[in-house]
Order: sequence, then structure tokens, then C-alpha cells
Amino acid sequence: MRLSGQFARASARAIPQIVTTRYRPHISPLLRRHNKQSHCDSRFADPRRSMSARSHDMEESLRNLDINAAEQFSRDWFGDHANWDHERLLALLYVEDLMPARHLRDFGDYALGGRRPGGGQPSFPLLTTEEWTFLAKPYSEWAPPFFNTSTKSVHDEIGPLFARQRIPDLKSDPHMDFPARLRPLKTKLELGMVPISRDRWLERQMDDPANYRNTFELMKDMYTIFQWYNNEEVLSRTRDAFNWMVGKFVNFERAANARRALNGTTERLDLTGMWFEYWHDAWSNMSNRTHGWIVDRVDEIQEFAFFKYEEALEAAGEDQVAIGEAGKQYYECVQDLRGMLTKLDYTLGIPMTGFKGFTIGSSFTDLTVSQRQDMFRKMFATKPFKHQVAILEAEDKANAEMASTFSSSLSLIDRLEYLKKPAHPRFRDTKNLIGHYHEGKTNRDEIRTALRGIQRLPSQEHWITILRERMDFYAKNKNWKPNHFGFVCYRLTYSETDAEWATFKAKLESDMKRSGEWIQGYDDIAQNASIHFVDGREHNIAEGDIAAAKRHFKSSFTMLPTLGRFWSYDFLVVDKQSYASYSTPKEEEVRPPPPYGPCFGDNGGHIRLVDSVYEELPRDLIDQTAPGYKGEMKVLSTLVFEELYPLLATLSMRPHTLWPCARLHPREVYVGTSDSAQEGWWESNRIDMVALGGGFITHLRTRQAELQARNQ
Repeated sequence: MRLSGQFARASARAIPQIVTTRYRPHISPLLRRHNKQSHCDSRFADPRRSMSARSHDMEESLRNLDINAAEQFSRDWFGDHANWDHERLLALLYVEDLMPARHLRDFGDYALGGRRPGGGQPSFPLLTTEEWTFLAKPYSEWAPPFFNTSTKSVHDEIGPLFARQRIPDLKSDPHMDFPARLRPLKTKLELGMVPISRDRWLERQMDDPANYRNTFELMKDMYTIFQWYNNEEVLSRTRDAFNWMVGKFVNFERAANARRALNGTTERLDLTGMWFEYWHDAWSNMSNRTHGWIVDRVDEIQEFAFFKYEEALEAAGEDQVAIGEAGKQYYECVQDLRGMLTKLDYTLGIPMTGFKGFTIGSSFTDLTVSQRQDMFRKMFATKPFKHQVAILEAEDKANAEMASTFSSSLSLIDRLEYLKKPAHPRFRDTKNLIGHYHEGKTNRDEIRTALRGIQRLPSQEHWITILRERMDFYAKNKNWKPNHFGFVCYRLTYSETDAEWATFKAKLESDMKRSGEWIQGYDDIAQNASIHFVDGREHNIAEGDIAAAKRHFKSSFTMLPTLGRFWSYDFLVVDKQSYASYSTPKEEEVRPPPPYGPCFGDNGGHIRLVDSVYEELPRDLIDQTAPGYKGEMKVLSTLVFEELYPLLATLSMRPHTLWPCARLHPREVYVGTSDSAQEGWWESNRIDMVALGGGFITHLRTRQAELQARNQ
């Protein structure tokens, strides 16, 4: 049952501590060590020793304990949770460029390489390789008479747009604030990637209707992202910047076409049309792939939910309470997801009205969001929803009964207790609930198809298309390991036997190279994904010495950082923590108590990502956008190739922009796209860890001070 008003479920960000933690600070590696054969150890183990003697030895250990080191050890392993929380994550904003510099590079793949983000070939004649180089040369060096008076190049002219310099011709700066926690998801969607791979989806148990809240919250985040894109201020600033930039390319087009005419070339460039087609493809691909993916996921979940409902009805027999519980579980899941999907149906899509190159057509996404929403409402009014109407009437009646029964200021505990009660009798209406499934699915599918049409997507994600093309180029030019792309990984833990290391390495590589189902085209490149291991011992790098590994990496791997090769801006490290995440894995989360949402799949093996250019970043940038970032972070190993590599190698994200999304995790591990249901449970655990861990450290400091004062 969905509650409203005073009965609404509390948001995760406002939930007080209602559970006790299972966490205990672990500082034993920093206690004084004793030889196993020593007299001291035998006395500790001797049950005949007096309690006073044992107490004395414990006090002696505490007196000499380096509490600062113990505290730092705890932070290194479990994170600095006292200085970060969910509220700060939600409040953190980035200044997002509306014309990211990567588009200038990606336009080259389109205009020179002939690769449309939407698949297929461009509709216009391509630039020649020579003409592409002219973009970076002053007009005076290559343009024919009347066009050769400028000593600037096109890149010089548009440079301020990508350097965040003031452009007098633009009334507003081409950037806007955007939530930091949604930036990785937004970037994946911009690249035409699916939000979550099938393996990760199953790890998080998001296929289970009982966990539908994760999907619901993910859909809300998608809605927020596309609402931002459709915001009039964002659209206006993007449009103005786009048109200003295209104007500079039109000047180049005229000069290049004049040169073509002098050389006897009849084909003419149309850079306005090319830029519009490229940009429209990028936005359409983002919208359509996201929409198609979430429609498929909702279809799967609601089909499974209905199947489980029918099973539960058969098992319940005449048990009316069981029938009601089954109906409640089915209806809440399916109705919530369908309602959110309808919002996405009319929100996913970005109009390009007013952009240079735009021509009036009949595309649904050329309309504003409010116009699209109005069309959906009108279409809904033409469809029969008799079962839905009957259910809503019963819901209104039940809400009226509750409003007259309960006070207007129910406490959280009262609301939680209410949720534990048997389902309302209205959920026993099997006829209308079964009818609700069939009529709702049929009607919504028909409306969606009528308004959005049948969307056709490229056979593979665009970053994979470009990666394959570049790998072919590298192979022809005999680059280092031309048939492989991936990361360099340093081994910086040395106490393992050869057999233990081999077992760990096999599991790590298996996690990294698992199936990329739902990532279109991934299977075609999976065999080329590779990790180049470097054993730190062979280069006299001390165990755990990341600074030394960084120096070696920067001096040894100097190739250009680009898609389709081993990534040379950042590297991976297997340290004690990474190894322990496999050798002694943390137990899987149990289902959290209400009102928290599910939080499965977050405790897998991880590896450390090290930013080799961290020292070059401005300190104020880190303080403002990635507080607490120290140039490295932990990443779920299964995300290394399916998510981390494309985000970094397309120059779309940097480690410090991923960091805020990792910091709230109980071990500060980046686990990919997260949602508020997940984050609410993380926050609850964070509160407990800080309360217990901080109190324990404070107690140790107080007790140590007392012992030291007593001996003075």
C-alpha cells in the first residue's frame, strides 16, 4: 500500500538510527607484538595468572599503544566516515560544462572517421585528413585569398568555450550546477552506455520484485537527469553555445569549400548540418538507449511480480490474510514502477529546436516536456482502465478511513508499526488486481509505441565502435600490445605464497572479465581486455609503497592516454586491502529492516585505483568537488572493464569525480550506480560506525592519559 500525507514513508536522508551495528574497530595489528615463544605470551595464556597481573599487562599495552596510528589504520581500511555523510553528498554540486571538450574529439570520429553516434554513416561529405589538420592551423597558412587574413585557427577561436573563459557574445556562461552523486550515471548515459550490466543487476538482486525499490529510485535519478537537460535555462545556454561554436565552423566551411573549388573538388562541406547531425545523434542515442533499457527491466520485473502473485494465490488457498499480503506486494511493485516509467516515457528526449541545422519535423522529442506530458494524458483518457479505477477508489476509501482513525502527527515508530500490520482488505480483490496487470500493460505499451514509435539502436555502444576502430589502427602501426586494452596493475602485497597469489589473480581476472551482457558489442572486445601486472618486488618497490609505484608508472608507461590502449593516466594496485577483500570477503548484506531499501551486491572484491596526475590538480578544486580525496580510491573489481575503463578512457570522468559516490560506502568502495535506497542504509551504518568507533577511540585516549598521568 502506498501511503500519503502523514502516512508517507520517511525519506532515507531523514531516518534516525534504529538499528545496532555489527561493526567493531579493529586495531590489533598496531598493538605491541610479542614473540610466540616468549615468556610474556605464555603468561598471557596461563589461566593461573592473577587477574591483577593480567590487568597490569593490558594497561601496559594500552599505555604504549600508538592510538593515532590505530585511528589511521581504521580510516585506511574502513574510511573517514566522521567527516562525510549523506546530506553532504546530496548537497555537493559540480559545475557541469554544457559543451564538454570531449565533443570536439568525438566530432572527429564522426566528421573524419565517418562514425555516427547513432550508427551508420554521416549524411554529409566528410572532412579529409588534411582539412582536419587545418582546424588547428591559422587561416593565413592554408586558406585561399579573401579567407587567409586571420592569424587564428578555428581551435583558437573556439578555445575559450572549452577553457571556461568569458565569451562576450554569449549572454550566459555555458555551464550549470549538477548533483555530484548523479554525475557517473549521467556520464554513462551521455556515452550511450546502459546504466547497469546484467551481471551487476543480478548481483544487486534487482531482478527480484521484492527489491523493486532499487529500480524505482534508479528511475527517479534518470528522471532528474533528463529534467535537468530539459530545463529551459540549461537548454538555452547549450543552444547559444552550440550556435556560437557552429558559427566559427561555418567560417571554416566557407574557406575549405573555396579551397575545394580551386582544386576541382565538387563535393562541398556542410559543417552546420554535420554538427547538428552529430549532436542530435548523441542526444537521441542517450535518450533511446536509456529508455529501451528501462522499459525492458520494468517489463521483466512486473512479469515476474505477476507470476509470483499467481503462485502466492495458489498457495494461499482460502487464507484471506495471505491473499491480501500477496496482492499488496504485487500492486505496490507494479504500480510504482509503471507510474515512474510513464514519467520517463515523456521525459526522456531533448528537443533541439533553435539549434543551427534544426528543421521542423514530427519527432515526439522535438516537443517540450510539458507538451509531451499533455499528449500522454490525452492518450490515457482514450484507454479503458476500469480495474485501475476500481483499485484507486478502494485506495481513496482506505485513506479516508486511516485519516479518521490516526492522529495527524504519527511518529516514525508508529508509521513503521503500521507498515507491519496485515495488508488492508482491499488487496484481496484478486479480480481487479489480475485485471490491473493485463489492462495496464497493454494500454501503456500501446500509448508508448504510438507516441515514441519503435526505436532502433546501434548494434553496439558507441565507445566500443570507436575502441575497435582505434585498436585496428594501433595494430597496423605496431604499437605496444596493439591487440589489448586495459590497465597496468601493480602488486604491492608480498606475503602471499605463489599458490595463494595465483588463486587470487585468477579470481580477480575472472571478476574483471565477466560477461558484458546488456552492453551491446562488449562480447566482441572482451577477449582484448587485459591487465598488465607489474610485481613491485622486481623494481625494488616496498610493500604498500604507492608513491614509489606511481614514480615507476609515470616513467615507464608514457604512451598517450587514449581509448583502445592501456590507460596511462591511472593505474591499479593490489594491496593488503584488495587481497583481503578476496581472501576474507565480507559477508553479503542481509535485507535491512523497514524503512530502508535493499542493499545487495556491495561487498564484492575490490582493487585500488591510483590517479597518477593527482598532484597536478588544484587543491581548491579537490576541496570543493571531491573533499577527502587523496589521489586514490577503491573500485569494485567487476566494474573495471565494463564501467571504469570507458568512463576514464573517453576522458569523460576522472577518479576524483567518482570519489564522492564511493565515500559513503561502508568501505569507501566505488560500486557503480547507486540509489537513495542503497545510500540510506549506508548512512545508517555510517552513523553507527562513527558513534561506536569514535567513542571507542575517545575512550582509549582518555584511559591512556589516565595511565600515563598515574606513572608521572
